[in-house]
Amino acid sequence: MKKFTALCILLISLSLIAAGEAAEAKVKGLWCTGGCCHDYKKHAPLLTEKMAQYADVEFKIVTGTDIFKNKDYAKDYDVVVYDLCYAKESNKELIGNVTNTIKSGKPTVIVHCSLHTFRDIKWDDWREAMGMTSKGHDKFRAMKTKKPQQHPITKFWPADWETPGEELYQCIKFWPNATALLTAYSPQSEKDHPVCWINKYGKARVFATTLGHNMLTVGQDEYHKLLANGLLWSCDKLDAEGNPAKGYEGSGKK
Repeated sequence: MKKFTALCILLISLSLIAAGEAAEAKVKGLWCTGGCCHDYKKHAPLLTEKMAQYADVEFKIVTGTDIFKNKDYAKDYDVVVYDLCYAKESNKELIGNVTNTIKSGKPTVIVHCSLHTFRDIKWDDWREAMGMTSKGHDKFRAMKTKKPQQHPITKFWPADWETPGEELYQCIKFWPNATALLTAYSPQSEKDHPVCWINKYGKARVFATTLGHNMLTVGQDEYHKLLANGLLWSCDKLDAEGNPAKGYEGSGKK
């Protein structure tokens, strides 16, 4: 009986250790959101929940730019997602805290109107960090994407993917360290523009997409997996086949 009890205690201890290890493997993310022109109160909780189906990640959601006044705002997190729209914000110290955080090596995900956040600043650090400069977009319309090349992040992405409504952000400059993963054609400029890409800024891996204006795109499962894959890649937790590294798989719950 004593041996049986000891064995049970050992098994329970091993289970607790395994559970602890699993908890440690989870990515801690900071989701920075808010601003004009988009339903962030709906998008943020939906996207953070859906991404957890594809990546073992949990988020703290914060609204507004005040958090960036603290230069150490991201120190407790493995990755920061910027899904926000504050075009008029121009505080140089505040924006410097953001770009320095990325440059120092913090894995980063950039979503949609973040491309037009800090839009009127006269220096290029934020735009270089994101990998693309944009100050306007086509009118809202249906849109299809193309894959200029294969990459683990977008390996799953359907060749015929489309959305019934989206904003195509016009690319003014695509920075040298950026690589386009998805593009879309603009009838307005008669050019293809990147809508999903990766970038290297300082020590950081940056994943970015301009897709995600409203629920016509934000509600799609493919979009959730795209963001999750981009996040895992930025953390160097996505393998060459586009699968999460061991221990970083999502819940799989739909």
